[in-house]
Amino acid sequence: MKRDETYIHVAIRTFLKKEGWLLIAGQYPGGSDDELHVFNIFDPALAKDSSPDHRRHSFGKLVPDLIAYKNGVLLVVEAKPEYSVSDKEKLEYLLSDRREDFLVHLTKYAEERGFSEILPLSERKIIPVLAFLTESFTLDKDTASLVVEDLETVRFENVSQYGI
Repeated sequence: MKRDETYIHVAIRTFLKKEGWLLIAGQYPGGSDDELHVFNIFDPALAKDSSPDHRRHSFGKLVPDLIAYKNGVLLVVEAKPEYSVSDKEKLEYLLSDRREDFLVHLTKYAEERGFSEILPLSERKIIPVLAFLTESFTLDKDTASLVVEDLETVRFENVSQYGI
């Protein structure tokens, strides 16, 4: 199997499920996913037309690659084969400038999709996580990471401050 973004997704999902994490939302590269529903955060200022489904607006939309939950902790994951500064910036933006949108939309998503165990979000620790291949591992003490060695070997890095 080619060690691309899909490979990373398969490895981290397998690892998280094996470790007892509940997968909440996700999207494989290319937009198709038969396991999880996609979680979109759209910019309400850009979606004020008469469209029946504002979530389909792509401009200003943020889509985390994966959201997982365990023991009061929500992981918001961005995955690439290589360490990605732009993914780190996307997570920072999502959980700071767009945090309110994130919380409102994830609450609605959880209610609609039957994930009541993650609510209320105000009582959850929300951790941004980057996932990438081990050969591109960059020591970034500020960012929690899922480092993929192969499809069967994944490890957390920089998560001790979160109690994981």
